[in-house]
Amino acid sequence: KHGVTPDQILIDVNAYPIGAESIEGLNFCAETFAALPRIKSIHPDLKTTIGVGNLTAGLGKKPYMRKVLTSVFLHEARLKGLDCAIMNPDHYVPLESLDEKDAELGRKIILDHDMGAFEELEAVAMTKKTGVVEKKADYTDLDLETSICQKIKNGFKQKAEGTVEKDGESYPYKDAIVVQAIEAAKKHDPLDFISNYLMKAMRELGDGFGRGEVSLPHLLKSADVMRHVMGYLEWHMQVQSGIKPGEAIAYKGIVVIGTVYQDVHSIGKDLAKTLLENYGYRVIDLGVQVPLEKFIETARREKADAIGMSALLVQTSNHMITVSKMLKNLGYNLPILVGGAPVNDRHAAYVAMHGQDDQNEILGSVFYCQSGMDGVNAMSSIMDKENWEEIYLKNKEKLALLYRKAKGFEESREKLFTSLKRRKVNFKKHNVPSVGYGITKIEFKLGNLNSAIDTKSLFSLNWKYGKKSSWGKKGVTIEELEKLKTSWMEMAGENKWIMPRAKMALLPAQADGEDLIIYHPDHLGEVLGRINFTVCIGKGQKDKFSAAQYFHTRSSGIMDCVGLQITTAGTELEKAVKKFKDSGDSESALFLQGLGDRVAEDLAEYIHQLLHSRTDLNKEQCGKRYSPGYPAMEDLIGNKTLFEILGAQDLGISLTGSNEFDPTSTTGAIICFHKDAGYS
Repeated sequence: KHGVTPDQILIDVNAYPIGAESIEGLNFCAETFAALPRIKSIHPDLKTTIGVGNLTAGLGKKPYMRKVLTSVFLHEARLKGLDCAIMNPDHYVPLESLDEKDAELGRKIILDHDMGAFEELEAVAMTKKTGVVEKKADYTDLDLETSICQKIKNGFKQKAEGTVEKDGESYPYKDAIVVQAIEAAKKHDPLDFISNYLMKAMRELGDGFGRGEVSLPHLLKSADVMRHVMGYLEWHMQVQSGIKPGEAIAYKGIVVIGTVYQDVHSIGKDLAKTLLENYGYRVIDLGVQVPLEKFIETARREKADAIGMSALLVQTSNHMITVSKMLKNLGYNLPILVGGAPVNDRHAAYVAMHGQDDQNEILGSVFYCQSGMDGVNAMSSIMDKENWEEIYLKNKEKLALLYRKAKGFEESREKLFTSLKRRKVNFKKHNVPSVGYGITKIEFKLGNLNSAIDTKSLFSLNWKYGKKSSWGKKGVTIEELEKLKTSWMEMAGENKWIMPRAKMALLPAQADGEDLIIYHPDHLGEVLGRINFTVCIGKGQKDKFSAAQYFHTRSSGIMDCVGLQITTAGTELEKAVKKFKDSGDSESALFLQGLGDRVAEDLAEYIHQLLHSRTDLNKEQCGKRYSPGYPAMEDLIGNKTLFEILGAQDLGISLTGSNEFDPTSTTGAIICFHKDAGYS
């Protein structure tokens, strides 16, 4: 109907994290590969793509492993018909560049779902990173409690089948850790053992996963070991309480969970499920892209105690409010747990308001769960029937306060934006440069920037020595710090750890509303890009303005100009800092990273002044710098426009998916030359 042909369509196939399979015998990689020829069979001209990053979730601190798995996966996917991929190029090398043994391990993992090979490759990656061959854990000298926790954290499985008898009942087990759990239950009350030992072990694992130090397969393997321990402890408690195994299982409670409609991300939800199950709750997992009414229908059918919803996208998280509203309309007062990257306690307050404005109607049964453990704690509160009324009222007060703060802030800003007048900008003394137009690339020797470095900020902020008045207490003098600076400047320059580079430009520009249109200096009809400025409330709340107002408008017919710049400390800095960290020299890592960050910031001011010196403007019109991500220009998409116009890839930098610069010691800015331009 619209003239779109099959060869113009890209079908995006999901890649799920390796090792995240919850069903034995399932291989997500194989399922992904199987989808590719099926898509081609619909029409041979259809194109396929995959977002590969999800494949190696949790391997951020094991870059070699990520590189091997990504490279092998892409090689195999291309054989199956993959046309292109969304990926970080640093995670890929041609297959022939890999060590043959490591590539073979990668093939076993991806094609055969061999988790033994996964562990082997993980060990190789850690050895490459640290230079130390990891020794096998020895549990013989550990006390009982530490041994159990360490085996859980290590995901240590030890097959051993047996049966334990208690009060005429028997419990069959399949892992040797249960033998230790039996001994632990003799020494500790099971609930105390769970709270004081097992819970801490799982929290450490969760934190490690969050930092990228623990892989997802490792986390799930640990959870499996934990299940063996929890399975026995739950049975032990049931027998103690007089409930016979084989009868209806005495779950602590029932939770229906899922990722909301239009959202396919499941890692956080799966972790929450694992933890809830480990703590004795029956979890009914509806999966991803769950239709909103299905949460409620399932909860009613299964007589659930709560609904748990997860989201990874801002727009999908609003479905949680809809579910809350649906429950309220049905008169079904069921507690709700909400979590996920875009969710916070303020969002929980909006869910509790269930789409209406009367704060007296806010619900006290909505709980924000930042982590899976928070979900367990929330369920403990929900199932505490004796104190539920008090818990409900206290939570209601907390949510109401959060809502009032959020609403008050929004209403206050909205009111100000409605009532405040637009700032008037005078262009009588605003001159436009007549020389200096074009784009320039500059490279510096680090030593040549010595006088441009803000030493006070370097010592106080970047090197974390604090205020000058506190240096004496810390046993350092200004002379020692100056000497330290000289030493690091020399080392960083000689070793090329810091290689300052920049691109700057003076280009024709005009304002169009809150946008700044930037033109080609030699072809004024050619638009190079648009930069959007944010409308801000002025100092003292006297007016509102945007930085775009300080440029001549398109409707005026007068051509203005804008300065653009990107500065970086270079691409070798992060590698050098990482080497220091990996060797355990955190002090040197701090000094080098701090110096690199300072260079990027101070180089930005240096380039600003240099750019101005190439114009024929007076000192008063040196201009103001605005950077994407700050109040005057909130949207980071401005970094992308800067990057593309300046062609900054030849500085060795790149953009992340969220439009941040990589490496991080890189800054970008837009310069307005109007003498009255400011930040407030």
